[in-house]
Amino acid sequence: MLLLGAPALAQVQAALQDPEVLAAGTPPTVTGPAPAPMGTPLRLGLEFGAGLVGGAAVGFFSQWAFSGLLDTSNNSTQTQHFTSLFGAPLGVAVGAPLAVTLTGYTIGEQGSFLVSWLCSMAGLAVGGGVYLTATSLSNSSAAKGTYALALLLPVVGAVLGYEFSARAAAAPPAPGPTVVPTVFFSPSGGGGAVAGRF
Repeated sequence: MLLLGAPALAQVQAALQDPEVLAAGTPPTVTGPAPAPMGTPLRLGLEFGAGLVGGAAVGFFSQWAFSGLLDTSNNSTQTQHFTSLFGAPLGVAVGAPLAVTLTGYTIGEQGSFLVSWLCSMAGLAVGGGVYLTATSLSNSSAAKGTYALALLLPVVGAVLGYEFSARAAAAPPAPGPTVVPTVFFSPSGGGGAVAGRF
């Protein structure tokens, strides 16, 4: 136990009330320059790369899960075609917006996962529609090559949807209606009105 005499106790109390003494114990605040915002090409490249990786990972898993659930090794070629047609693209359409959104949040963007996912599904619909149309018209390898669109357009849709929603979130709100009282004079009289912009 520490016992202080009256003069020592008075000195401690005076020191505790002195602003210079109190300020001496706090570290100085250091204000550095704000980090520069990430350039658009780099940001889009990171989001697109993450969408490709995330879409591929979930797409491979989805393809594996579809083939395992439907046991395609013992099923008809039509069932095997179904799993190869829908397994991977559906996985890409889920994995790409997840990866794009996580990457966007990591780099400080505030986009929407829901918008990214909806645009990814729209990309899947367009890519899948092109593939189904091309293969129904022709059995050529070029028509079968349009399957790549069913894998890539969900990634493009996820990035575009995320970017549009992030830019909309960062935009200042639109100005509201403005109402101004107005007074006017003319040779035949005068009047007042309310003018506005809506």
